[in-house]
Amino acid sequence: MTKNSITLYPSNWLYNAGVIGLLKVLDRNAKYEIKDGFIEIQIEIQKKGLNKEIFEKWDDLTNKKINISYQGKKGGTKNYYYANQTERSIKEKISSLLGEKKEKKSNGKGFNISCSICGISEIVSKTKLKRKTLTQAYGNILLASAKTFPNSYWMLKSREFICSKCEFILMCHHIPFVTIEKKGEQNKIEMFINSPSFNLTVDLNTFAENLLQKSKEYEIRKILGSSLLQWAIKRRTLLGAWTMMNIEVIIKSWHKEEKKWIIDYFDLPQNITKILLDYEIASLIEEINEEKIFDLILQGKFSELEKANYFVLRTILKLKNKEKNKEKISENDPITKYFTKYQDFNYLKKVSEILPELYIKILEKIGR
Repeated sequence: MTKNSITLYPSNWLYNAGVIGLLKVLDRNAKYEIKDGFIEIQIEIQKKGLNKEIFEKWDDLTNKKINISYQGKKGGTKNYYYANQTERSIKEKISSLLGEKKEKKSNGKGFNISCSICGISEIVSKTKLKRKTLTQAYGNILLASAKTFPNSYWMLKSREFICSKCEFILMCHHIPFVTIEKKGEQNKIEMFINSPSFNLTVDLNTFAENLLQKSKEYEIRKILGSSLLQWAIKRRTLLGAWTMMNIEVIIKSWHKEEKKWIIDYFDLPQNITKILLDYEIASLIEEINEEKIFDLILQGKFSELEKANYFVLRTILKLKNKEKNKEKISENDPITKYFTKYQDFNYLKKVSEILPELYIKILEKIGR
């Protein structure tokens, strides 16, 4: 069976989210391998009804994610997330990605233009050029129509050209966003973790999604921190400074006052990221298994670890004398600021051995 090989390189968050979303859409219809710096996707393009199957999968995921369906739509989608798109136009974009739809040669009448996303050149006619620019067709909460957006376009005209391969990829960017908080459709907050590495991006978003399946109450700082921690423990791989500096969370939320969706960005300080991605440090944090200690590290309050250990040692002495005094550790005791299992003698004894080592390794990592 004939296969089409597509090689994709990391770019901006919109494109990267689109690539991760595309993998979910292709599902069993493709095999992919993430290599050093790029991802290679193998698609069985001769499979009968492949275009229809991919569209239906995309539409199903879109309906579940943003409560919109393009199935059977021939118009009337001006206010949809992907504005003015129809079932036919989306299928055409899928065909272009699969290589089923070849661009006609220009005979000297077209324009040879580089894609603003991937950089690949494509020859297009003047008529088609108007339909292949970065507009609301690729997300009406991010972009504007071709006749507006003076801050992003010269002379109020869209100039960012999108090649045939990138069109459908960009239309998958909404799929990998995970819901943090949901109190009605217009109080929903979603997030996507972006990085310069597809391998890291896939892992971090998987860890975040698994975490949020347990509870939607986690704040973004903790979701990102926990995802980095899990990655360090499970992958045991060193990351370059550039990659660590460019790990960010894209947050999509509803702005009540302005009555529109907005995009925000969040990242952890570089020294916190560096600490959490260290395998030895991450393992010690995991072994302690205390959210209050993890919160101190996320906030950069490293000196508090010394205080915490002092109160651990003090509590151990109190627990040793508990049989004589027949007293329990008070809920107002300072140890409760740092630990929830403060009545557990064996746990505190173990922690008293870990905390000093953790503190020293953190200081070494950040060069103090």
